[in-house]
Amino acid sequence: MKALANAVLALAVLTGCCAYADPDVTLTLIPITGTVEGAPGDTVGWGFTITNNSAFDLLLNQSAFCGPGGDIMFNDCSTPYNGVNHFGPSLGTYTDYIALQSIEIAPGGSAMQNFDSTAMTGTGAYMIDAAPSGSVDLGNIFLSYDEYMGNPFMGGTFVDSTESFATAEVIVAPEPSTFGLAAGCLLAFAALRRRLSR
Repeated sequence: MKALANAVLALAVLTGCCAYADPDVTLTLIPITGTVEGAPGDTVGWGFTITNNSAFDLLLNQSAFCGPGGDIMFNDCSTPYNGVNHFGPSLGTYTDYIALQSIEIAPGGSAMQNFDSTAMTGTGAYMIDAAPSGSVDLGNIFLSYDEYMGNPFMGGTFVDSTESFATAEVIVAPEPSTFGLAAGCLLAFAALRRRLSR
């Protein structure tokens, strides 16, 4: 019986047991797989599409990358992941872009943004720290929002705060090696020299 309880607990931690996704609001990441890749020092991130099939106007207010078991409404997803009381990124730093934008979505409406680190659009940016090639940080992108009866910018009445989430993954790609770059330059130089000598 204890083994079964431990298995259920482990599954709950891996799937984010405490997360509540509003069934009337759909969050889809761009890319749709939720997987982004970059080398150490790179900044990667996610675009999004949010569809509001609820009866309320939504005002998006925050995003976060939370590791397994983390939930933006209940856990600290800003400090490096330890799976106990810190559920933030384990391979870098996440910067929230949603909080800067005041995006409102009416009932039956949707909003879409591509990730752009210069324009600071999309859910947010993940800057990859020094990490071994092939490392993976698996988690969820959470979007929290407030529900209003009517447009919040035109006197709508606050109803509740809730969230939606989608699975996300960061993969650390190999850095270009100095040897590989030098070999490529030598091959290009040799080919050019052959052409010129004809």
